[in-house]
Amino acid sequence: MALWRGSAYAGFLALAVGCVFLLEPELPGSALRCLWSSLCLGPAPAPPGPVSPEGRLAAAWDALIVRPVRRWRRVAVGVNACVDVVLSGVKLLQALGLSPGNGKDHSILHSRNDLEEAFIHFMGKGAAAERFFSDKETFHDIAQVASEFPGAQHYVGGNAALIGQKFAANSDLKVFPAVTSLGLNEQELLFLTQSASGPHSSLSSWNGVPDVGMVSDILFWILKEHGRSKSRASDLTRIHFHTLVYHILATVDGHWTNQLAAVAAGARVAGTQACATETIDTSRVSLRAPQEFTTSHSEAGSRIVLNPNKPVVEWHREGISFHFTPVLVCKDPIRTVGLGDAISAEGLFYSEVHSHY
Repeated sequence: MALWRGSAYAGFLALAVGCVFLLEPELPGSALRCLWSSLCLGPAPAPPGPVSPEGRLAAAWDALIVRPVRRWRRVAVGVNACVDVVLSGVKLLQALGLSPGNGKDHSILHSRNDLEEAFIHFMGKGAAAERFFSDKETFHDIAQVASEFPGAQHYVGGNAALIGQKFAANSDLKVFPAVTSLGLNEQELLFLTQSASGPHSSLSSWNGVPDVGMVSDILFWILKEHGRSKSRASDLTRIHFHTLVYHILATVDGHWTNQLAAVAAGARVAGTQACATETIDTSRVSLRAPQEFTTSHSEAGSRIVLNPNKPVVEWHREGISFHFTPVLVCKDPIRTVGLGDAISAEGLFYSEVHSHY
């Protein structure tokens, strides 16, 4: 008799839930789960899909990243190549007989001590840096120690070589003296505005994560003052800015499409290459981008709140479009050398140029 009652109750419940869906199709899922639990029939099934911000962001990227309709046929890159030697910076300093001391930036390195001070300075900020070494003999001594250090790894290096490797399987490579697109990190962007007295050029260095509004102002200035226009003989129409925790693609309107996919692809490859994985492993990355920011400090910018379900944010300013996306930062990076070039190449690979260009 109890068995029959149980079956009758189950049938009645099914009929009641069916009526609820029929009469109130927009009823929130939380209300239905509450109804389910109150009937003591066990917990409601968990909602499908990733629940962590990292998982939701990675899933959103995968949905957004589509290849351009018109594929690249010919690509021009600069001519340079070198060998990158990858090893622990701390272990290199120890091998050179240097002990960690006070950090200090040097615009030009003249000695081993200058190298040690600059390394400590930028490591404390978590920032990348490039500096010229003036003493040829000392530089070669340091390079030899690094190259022969046990466990040191050697890779093809140089912007052109790395970007060329990315495109070689898909395009014919041609070199000519025209620049349509730039890839910049935070140090290069700040140096550029300082050298030409651009926006926020009074900054001596970034204080932690580069401010999105300030970066946006500088990118706008570069394209507005030095990019392509009817009155200027310039081909520059695109800049891909990348820093540790976010990327911005800035483009002159009318020249590029598929930039939403392009900026997402560049950010995604930052996480996969740094962690040496084929796809984003959400257990090995973290979302560290600012949760909210303003799009400009030079004018009344918009306030943006980051949403992992919609990870690419777009805004416009006087004929220039901006696409922002956070980066899923690798917690324990394996390889970061050449990462900036991989980011630039991946973003460019997914970009589409207008046919009239």
